[in-house]
Amino acid sequence: MRLVFQGIKDLDSNPQSWGVVTTIGQRSEKGIPTDTDKFFIKRPNAVPKKFGSRSGLVREDDPEFAQFNKSDNIKLRSTLRFQVAHPTHLRDGWASMFDTFQFNLYAQQIPRNPTHPKQGPACHGDGEKAMRWDGEEYKEIQCPNRLCKYRSGKPAPCKPKAKLIGRLAWPEHEAWSTLPTPIAMMQTGSWHNIGKVLVPFFKNLHEQAIALGYPEYNFYGLSIRISLAKRAVSGGGLVPAISVSTEQDFRDFLQQQHGESHDQSNTPNNNQAQE
Repeated sequence: MRLVFQGIKDLDSNPQSWGVVTTIGQRSEKGIPTDTDKFFIKRPNAVPKKFGSRSGLVREDDPEFAQFNKSDNIKLRSTLRFQVAHPTHLRDGWASMFDTFQFNLYAQQIPRNPTHPKQGPACHGDGEKAMRWDGEEYKEIQCPNRLCKYRSGKPAPCKPKAKLIGRLAWPEHEAWSTLPTPIAMMQTGSWHNIGKVLVPFFKNLHEQAIALGYPEYNFYGLSIRISLAKRAVSGGGLVPAISVSTEQDFRDFLQQQHGESHDQSNTPNNNQAQE
């Protein structure tokens, strides 16, 4: 009998993958952030690039999205639509959101610490535990969180990092509706975007689902709108910031997910669910 093998041990240990990466702005020839009022759609793999006397890894524009990346339409360039592509939820805490939303503390480099040979982080953790590169391997340490000396300074070596993962979607009946719809990853290192936008957004949806009587919900198929604008910061400056909302009524989404029809009289509205 002929044996047929399928799969290779350990190659399915990390199922994460995406076809493109979306960025807020890009880096100029001098390595300075620019065009931060626009989204860009980039190739997923970073490549080395020289910035004067320095070098760094950058992602190049994806040629399949040249229509998007070169457009002067600010409405187009400041809005993205993601559709959740994995059956994630918050019933088991943030671990059960991994395929859709990830966030942690992250230090690419820290003073007097060995550099990772494959561009891995010097340290990354969750505020309780962390993995620190010692020159040969990652070792688990206690993470002091706010008390960590590497979370202070401008810029601080240790910062938050978040990834939002979903399938790109485009409005119907508009010029860019024919653009590809791959799985995309949006990354942000902003405390505001993570702590005041993305984390509360998913927590609120989870609380609504529970309050509406859908404890077995998941976010698969939910359409999300991500809008880019500016916000004021101390000192009088403006920095890019995102806002996030659902593209459909979340109550309707839950009912459709469970094969139910919408009954306005028996179901509280979204505002009531939040109170």
